[in-house]
Amino acid sequence: MNTTANADAMTAILRQISLDWNRTISYGRSYIAIFFAYVPGFTCLMAATGSTLDSVAGAAIGGAASGFLMLNITLFSYEQMNNHHWMNGIVPINRNHQILGRFAFLIVCDLVAGLEVAVSIACAGIIMHEPVKVTDAIGFAAMTVLTLVLLNAIVQPFLYRFSPYRAMAAIILSIGVIGGAVIGLCKALPELEKTVEQLADAISRHQAIALAAFLIIDVLALAFSRKISLHIYGSKDI
Repeated sequence: MNTTANADAMTAILRQISLDWNRTISYGRSYIAIFFAYVPGFTCLMAATGSTLDSVAGAAIGGAASGFLMLNITLFSYEQMNNHHWMNGIVPINRNHQILGRFAFLIVCDLVAGLEVAVSIACAGIIMHEPVKVTDAIGFAAMTVLTLVLLNAIVQPFLYRFSPYRAMAAIILSIGVIGGAVIGLCKALPELEKTVEQLADAISRHQAIALAAFLIIDVLALAFSRKISLHIYGSKDI
């Protein structure tokens, strides 16, 4: 019985992944090409114009994170604008499977984003005549993936609760409030700013431990986000 139930659940999740893929490619090949080309193009342009490797890496991670986060919002926007949301709950039937399928699709996209960042930084290093170590490229890729997974876990309940535009407004407002509070506290408390700098230095020196801790945070965030999303989505009429 359990084997059959697990097989049915996997089939339902795969159907949701297929549905989200079809939604993504429905915008056309040019959209997909631009989506995957702008990060390598931008980082190579930065490298050719004299930027440092650290700034190029930061831009690559930031660009990939923002672009692939927009993919998540685009999927919800597609449902709203094209009246496609009527299929939710039908393909697949179980809302829990739909949420898990959406997370699985986004995680696959996050892995692609990590690969894109690694390739972009490696190409930038060649242009700048500063070869990037394989371990450094893997570290940048892992940081991209873990950051995206955490961001998607945070925004997912917003997207199930609000329309995509209201969710974006709520997310931007939350980031502004949190960022402003952190900057304000660092300015008001010099000791806190020094602690943040020491923490950043410790993370750079013990990258493997930091990535492992980040992974644990991501797993907990995904579990909590799934629970909240299912509670919100489960209470909605389809």
